[in-house]
Amino acid sequence: MVEKLNVVIVDDEIKSRETLKHLIEGFIDDVVVVGLANDVLNGVKEIQKHEPDVVFLDIEMPNYSGFSLIEYFDEVHFETVFVTAYEKYALKAHKADAIGYLLKPVSIDELVEVFQKVRRKRQEEFGQFQSRYISEKNNNSRIVFPTFKGLLYLQVKEICRVESAQGRYTTIYLTSGEKLECTMSLKDCMDKLNYSTFLRVHRSAIINLIHLKAYVRVRGDSHLLLDDDSRVEVGAQYKETLNKAVSLFPI
Repeated sequence: MVEKLNVVIVDDEIKSRETLKHLIEGFIDDVVVVGLANDVLNGVKEIQKHEPDVVFLDIEMPNYSGFSLIEYFDEVHFETVFVTAYEKYALKAHKADAIGYLLKPVSIDELVEVFQKVRRKRQEEFGQFQSRYISEKNNNSRIVFPTFKGLLYLQVKEICRVESAQGRYTTIYLTSGEKLECTMSLKDCMDKLNYSTFLRVHRSAIINLIHLKAYVRVRGDSHLLLDDDSRVEVGAQYKETLNKAVSLFPI
């Protein structure tokens, strides 16, 4: 089954917004435009509200440049496609790690290519994730974490979950029941753990899929139960990734 993608469009010209919406929903399968915004600040609100997979972003808008929208997010969980009437921003868009740079008027072929790139990237990420899961599940590899008392070396399989703590610190929960304070932020922890069997499931929580015991989805309530009997809530923006992960790896 093809994964559905949600899109937000940010452009100060109403005609440009509506035209792009029509092209996307009329010619691209399994893609829905969930939000429209006429400037950067409203774009930020729409992204926070809908948590889209892809954001189409104009560059030259009143008050704020489209490039400034990215700066409002500590972590970017969406792909960015810049849509502009000017070629001069292509290099800057590349440096901003945009997955696409389209010149107006946008063609259907260009849109198809952009969404093909988005889907290929997501498939590659999950392919890499699957390989890590298989290789890490039964080995004894270790990861080093900085703590208030020095460096700590932990085996992947003994870490059950990691949660954000006071300030920019985190708490590591081990399968033994022990809790350890780490001096890294949750984002930095995820960067380190991204090469193993870990998945971020909430803005304040990372779990080790090895220790996932149950995924409960009842009337809008989504939470996970782990081997240490802890309950971890699932954030809305992480559900799609989690659903795909558990479909690949049986609990």
